[in-house]
Amino acid sequence: MPASPLRSKRRDLRKNYLLFFVESVGYPLGFSLISSSTIIPLLLTTLGASNVVVGMAPALGNLGLFLPGVFSAPYMERTPIKKRIMVAFALVERAFILLIAVMVLIWGSARPSWAIMGFLIAWTLSNVAAGVNLPAYFAMLAKCIPPEARGGLFGWGGALSGIVGVVAAEYAGVVLTSLAFPGNFALLFTAAAVVLTASVVPLLWTREPPDQIAGEHRSVRQYLADAIRSAGGDREYAWAIASIAALSFALAAASFYSTYAVRELGATTRDVARFTAITLGASVVGMPLLGRIADRRGHKLSLEITATCFAIAAVLALVAGSVESVYAVTLLSGIGMSGVSVSQNLLLSEFAPRHADVPMYIVFSWLVLAPFRTGAPIVAGLVSDLASFHAMFWIALVAAATSLAVLVVAVREPRHR
Repeated sequence: MPASPLRSKRRDLRKNYLLFFVESVGYPLGFSLISSSTIIPLLLTTLGASNVVVGMAPALGNLGLFLPGVFSAPYMERTPIKKRIMVAFALVERAFILLIAVMVLIWGSARPSWAIMGFLIAWTLSNVAAGVNLPAYFAMLAKCIPPEARGGLFGWGGALSGIVGVVAAEYAGVVLTSLAFPGNFALLFTAAAVVLTASVVPLLWTREPPDQIAGEHRSVRQYLADAIRSAGGDREYAWAIASIAALSFALAAASFYSTYAVRELGATTRDVARFTAITLGASVVGMPLLGRIADRRGHKLSLEITATCFAIAAVLALVAGSVESVYAVTLLSGIGMSGVSVSQNLLLSEFAPRHADVPMYIVFSWLVLAPFRTGAPIVAGLVSDLASFHAMFWIALVAAATSLAVLVVAVREPRHR
């Protein structure tokens, strides 16, 4: 006897949730091995890079991540089934991470300046592939997972990845201290590429319903014009974007806390591994908690908590006098990064009037946020080099406080509108 449509729909939902959950665990777990707030700054510092170059890594990554979706989204919109093209671009992203491992291994000791340049190029191209891919990913997510389950999906997925990631961070510490440079960093990037690949390939088995394609194909210009017309007239959406843009400067500081501990407080590679473990431990608590809050009370409240954590982290960094005191800074900034991971894109997507408009709102939001996410890490690096780390921490504090104030005063929870 064939299954009823309702039972079949529930079965498809369970399968889709499981496959997206695997990806939500594997993606942060893979990147925990090459943490952008600890491992990558340590690699660049070991290669002899300046603070400006350390800041360029997340800046170029954000540029690659936020801009390409504007050009790929109109094409993705015309693709009824998106999972194959999504996985294909995801594999390109992983290939560039593996290329970094090869370049670090070959040039790390012999030609460190080449290794730095090769890293920046490959890291940017990896994020470009991810940026091309993200409209397809969020379009799939909107079709396959109901809104009230998305916060928990990312929250619990991030928590599980954090639990496993604590072990992975200890593994990273052992690798960094027991293997000689550059083999230690090459091994970490290789392991990250393997984990990331294993997490995304199962999405090929999702039960993705096809989109109903109607109307003429839109050019990039038409797509942006429609996005501006739809989103530009929403004042609260504009304030939400402004709040998240301000938060970029607080988020940028997270990449420099471990660098500050190494250069000013004498932290060792083992300490950096502990910072990574603390960041992951923070996600174990922060992501499911903030995901639960977001599902029940909304992503606006989740981001208000995020901004508060970033502000307190900046205050503690300003008074930190030892490596141990940076542990609390790392914990709070880790919770802040968890909040951004859980709630940033989901809050912006909930301003869309229809599910079909979600990719357009996301892409338009990334376009607006790109200059801030790209510029903030460079500004942080310049301020650290030309003034001091403390001056940069003050900027992070003001940015986090501003973001919190805007969310509280000017933005209503989209679900209540």
